[in-house]
Order: sequence, then C-alpha cells, then structure tokens
Amino acid sequence: MGIRSENIMPNERFEEYLETILYITKKNAGPARTSQIAEELNLSSPSVTEMVQKLSESGYIEYTPYHGVTLTDKGLTEALRIKRRHQLLETFLVDVLGADPKIAHKEACEMEHSISDSTLEKMCAFMGHPEVCPDGNPIGQGECCPTEPPGASYRDYIPLSELKEGERGTIKVISLTREIKDRLSSIGLIPDQEIQVKRKQRQGTLSITTMGTEVAVGKDIASKIMVQSLVDVNNN
Repeated sequence: MGIRSENIMPNERFEEYLETILYITKKNAGPARTSQIAEELNLSSPSVTEMVQKLSESGYIEYTPYHGVTLTDKGLTEALRIKRRHQLLETFLVDVLGADPKIAHKEACEMEHSISDSTLEKMCAFMGHPEVCPDGNPIGQGECCPTEPPGASYRDYIPLSELKEGERGTIKVISLTREIKDRLSSIGLIPDQEIQVKRKQRQGTLSITTMGTEVAVGKDIASKIMVQSLVDVNNN
C-alpha cells in the first residue's frame, strides 16, 4: 500500500527505506547510491529503483539517476522519528528487560513499525528519558521529554569537571550510557540533584558531596555531566 496523500504516514516498507537512506547518507557524508540501499536491505536493484521513485514522488527524497539519493526535510524528519523509535525500543529491551544487544537490535527493527506513539512515549518516560542508546549514540528528544526550565538553556550549563573547589551546582544533563548512569544513580548523582565539589586532584578526579555523602568521580565521567552553577543562579 503506497501513500495516497501527505496526511497518510509511510507504511513499514517506506519506513525501512527512509531509515536505511539516513544511515547510508550519514556514512557517506553524501548521497546514498541505489546499489548501497539494495545491499543494505538485501533487495534487487530494480526493486530499490522502483521504491526510490515512489519516495521521490511522495516528497521524502531527492533522487538523481547515476548520482544518488538524499532526504528532503520531510524525509529527514520522518527518518529521525523512526530512528528514535528504534533506539528507545532497543534501550528498553537491553536496559529494562536485560535482552542481548544483538537480539534487541533485531527485535527493535520489527517492533518500531507497529508500536503506537503513546506507548513509546510512556516507555521513554518510564526509562527516565534516556539520552543514549545501548551502542552509545544519542537519542533525540520527543514530546514527552522535559523541556528546559524557564530562564535556562543547555548553553547555560557547564561540565561538572569545570566547577572549582567549594563551588556548588545542580546536575541537569548526564550524557553517558545507561549502565554508567545507573552506577551514578546508585551514589546519588541524578538530574536535579545539588552537588558540591570538595576537592580536585591533580589527575582530574573530583571529590564531591551529594545527598550528604562524599564520592569520587573521574575526569572523563565528570566532563559528561552538565550542571547549572548555583553561583550563577544566585547572582541572577
């Protein structure tokens, strides 16, 4: 079943093509060749050419024979939506259910086309709006994800590693894998938690207090934890 109007979402086959084209164009840093799409999807070149023409007619891609395929703004939006669905499903299967990553990837490919948006957003909220998937790639934000507080934006935050001894801050963003975030959570390092840097050692390790307990955090980890300095907040 093809697309009859712009208000009808692409079917599973269309979605697979858009997701594949997004992957290849990023890898190529340029247009995706139809031969690459055919190889990735394990399909014949004539079948790919036929579908590419349909996608072009529907406004999802720009296709120039002998040059390649690129996503339009409309196609990119849809491809990123599909990619996020896959990443959230894969994260849920691995981090919540403990599934093997390879199996989770395969099953997420099948589930991403059928799960409803409302159920997906509930899963995202249940997992605490994860920022990276099991393979370490960032997950895009959805409608359910919390927005920045009034008067603050991401550029107002600084890495925890940049706080000086004695300075305080509030954790806002943790850009690490789920496994590491779980370990940090167990020692009280979670979003919206106030912390204070007690000591900074020469090799970059920070001794900080959180929830009344002093813990040590390595420089590499601290550089991926974004905080809002309470010094800046109090001065505003």
